[in-house]
Amino acid sequence: MIVRMIVTLIGYRGCGKSSVGPLLAARLQCRCVDSDDEIESSSGKTIGEIFADDGESTFRALETEVLTQLLNKPPVVIAAGGGAILAPVNRELMKEAGPVVWLTASVATLASRIGRDGTSQRRRPSLTGKSIDDEVADVLEARLPLYKDAATITIDAESESPLQIADRIVAALGDSPAGGTP
Repeated sequence: MIVRMIVTLIGYRGCGKSSVGPLLAARLQCRCVDSDDEIESSSGKTIGEIFADDGESTFRALETEVLTQLLNKPPVVIAAGGGAILAPVNRELMKEAGPVVWLTASVATLASRIGRDGTSQRRRPSLTGKSIDDEVADVLEARLPLYKDAATITIDAESESPLQIADRIVAALGDSPAGGTP
């Protein structure tokens, strides 16, 4: 299947967007871009440095700027940052651009994955100062309605491999009226 549109992956940090994105893009014969990588590249700072030096509001403005650019350059799979859904404009732009795939997993799974990923912990600051488990539970609960609002397809990413998840997304895109053209 060749996709001539934009597929945006959303979900909490640790749900698998960065692992699934390149595999999905290979199947759809397009490129994959991680929006957090693009933010770091364009700003010359890590996300942690942006938060520390400039604050979350500056990071969120950069996130919207980068997403706006990416959402106008099909075909592409975008692995959006976990908080990209916080801005109403981002949710609307994502939905207008094409399918928005929400990768879900339990709090325990997300916290475990984040805890094992040293890169994630170094690059992304704590949002609450709480333990990983408590932060994931609190932040995820607050974001659930926003993920639901943005998603056009929901995929359980709890226990399958990234390859299996990419295959499930391809199948869902084929069944979706907003899916790609073969």
